[in-house]
Amino acid sequence: MFDYSQYEKAPVIETKDFKSPKNGYLFFYKTLDKKKIRVGIWYPENYTKTFSSKGTILLQQGHNEFIEKYFEVIQEFLNRDFIVICFDWRGQGMSDRMIDNQNKAYIKSFKKHDNDLNEILSNIIEPYLPEPLIGVGHSMGGCLMLSGFYNNIEKFHLGILSAPMLGFRNEKFLRSVSSVMNIFAKDTDYLIGSKPNMGQETPYEKNDLTTDRSRYKRTQSLVRLHPNLRLWGVTNAFAKAVNERFKIIRQEGWVEKIDTKILVLNNLKDRVVDAKKIETTSLRLPNKKIVTFPDTEHEIFMEKDIHRKKMWQKIDTFIN
Repeated sequence: MFDYSQYEKAPVIETKDFKSPKNGYLFFYKTLDKKKIRVGIWYPENYTKTFSSKGTILLQQGHNEFIEKYFEVIQEFLNRDFIVICFDWRGQGMSDRMIDNQNKAYIKSFKKHDNDLNEILSNIIEPYLPEPLIGVGHSMGGCLMLSGFYNNIEKFHLGILSAPMLGFRNEKFLRSVSSVMNIFAKDTDYLIGSKPNMGQETPYEKNDLTTDRSRYKRTQSLVRLHPNLRLWGVTNAFAKAVNERFKIIRQEGWVEKIDTKILVLNNLKDRVVDAKKIETTSLRLPNKKIVTFPDTEHEIFMEKDIHRKKMWQKIDTFIN
């Protein structure tokens, strides 16, 4: 098993009714550029006795998310006899921020995220966690996981992308605003139109993430215990980094080079990312299975049980 004693122990946020799965370890991994990334690893119940599992799940969150939000999903993969590893992307959750203002989503380039993923693959997953490796990414995590498949073709056995951030409905407007802000504003300023919430909660009735009230409020309860788990809004730098990654993914022949077998979960009522752009890009993948959900919002992993049941049926068929 992985030796955690060489790493700084990381905190974990739990509520009375929502706790980290058993046999889990959270710690800080220090990157080559000296940034602390919070990592969590969980083992199936009998792993310490049998040292047997079906493989490893790398489960990566979306923009403005954090490890704790996925405790339920982590447990569900553990129940399927997988080891699970996940980490907070730099700039969010409990990983180091890139600027002094803790509330702003800031990254100069998604290459930083690529590098962090590559380091954790090379220094933790490959030497210490068993194959096969399945990469699972939601939203921004799906976009970055797709890049991970491209950069590490031989390392991932399968991939699962949930509402991957491959485009927005209002992209032309965002590009126009971003271009203007390049002239008149700093990289660290909030992007015009991003509607920073300044720490205020969005009530369930106005959310665009899920139709499941209890799971939505569960996430709110975690944030109330530790408000810095969340960010208030995106910066100009973040918007430019997203646009640059879209340009790369949309290059002719880029997606077509990814041989990994990938399951794409696409929500037709998604108001955060563009379901049509997800389909357009996914159809270019040589080895894909696209599953559409006609009645779900952005976060299928956080949806009502009736939708999650269908999701898990598709995932189980895919991974088995």
